[in-house]
Amino acid sequence: MRFFHSWRKVPAAFQHAVVAIGNFDGFHTGHKAVVETAVKIARAENRPVVLMTFEPHPGGFFRPSDRTFRITPIRSKVRLICRLPIDGFFVFAFNRAFADMTADEFVRDVLINGLHAARIVVGEDYSFGKNRQGDVDFLRQNYPELPVTAVAKLRDQNGEIISSSRIRSFLRDGAVERAAGLMEHPFEIEGYVVHGSEIGRTIGFPTINIKPNDSILPRIGVYAATVEIDGVEKKAVANIGTRPTVNGQGILLEAHILDYDGDLYGKRLRVRLKTFLRPEVRFDSLDELKAQIQTDAETVKRILK
Repeated sequence: MRFFHSWRKVPAAFQHAVVAIGNFDGFHTGHKAVVETAVKIARAENRPVVLMTFEPHPGGFFRPSDRTFRITPIRSKVRLICRLPIDGFFVFAFNRAFADMTADEFVRDVLINGLHAARIVVGEDYSFGKNRQGDVDFLRQNYPELPVTAVAKLRDQNGEIISSSRIRSFLRDGAVERAAGLMEHPFEIEGYVVHGSEIGRTIGFPTINIKPNDSILPRIGVYAATVEIDGVEKKAVANIGTRPTVNGQGILLEAHILDYDGDLYGKRLRVRLKTFLRPEVRFDSLDELKAQIQTDAETVKRILK
């Protein structure tokens, strides 16, 4: 797969492609259906298939104060999408100039004159252009020479629409298992391990510390989790919160990795939240905190067999 950050001077091998377009936040089963539809069409027409997305997420661009809007940061999104058989991946910077681009400009300059797209595949509610002027009907009425396939929304076993907004709601409620069911993969927080107060080490439960700046903030509390270290998943007790027992400052993800005592400072790790265990609480002493962490660790071992 080849990556592109511009629609200008696209190599001939990636022109006249079937183009799947979307934000793909969370990359849930509905998003996967869009990409798989594009792949199927491309194979039938013997064309390349490429995917187009935007960074940052437009929702986050228009709400800059909401730093934890998106479910899947770009690194995670790339990993998930790269598992699918696509030829090219276009990631365009969503800035003020791009936001001000009209629907006509987007179709003419980016899709037709830039990518020389042969066909477009989007979700049925896809909209684009300044003030969301463009949609599937706009494309069909104004650009019949650029065929568009609109993929219907998928529904879960209860008949409810699978969407990124539902996933965000589940995460904010701590229902990480329900979110994972829609995404077909666990929700994860990724970041560099930073130095903390090291109080956990003094009570026999050393932790890694990650600032969750690049993804949505799930429900504050303690989770059964796994941490991937050198390609191996390790069980962990993860706490997302302010650490009130030790008068912590700001939101931090702390994870005690079971049966591991290596030096992970400076490494970029992924913590996958599997099950919500309990709310974050303030304990009256470090001994009480230590006892609770021991209980949480036993619970994690039982849950994540």
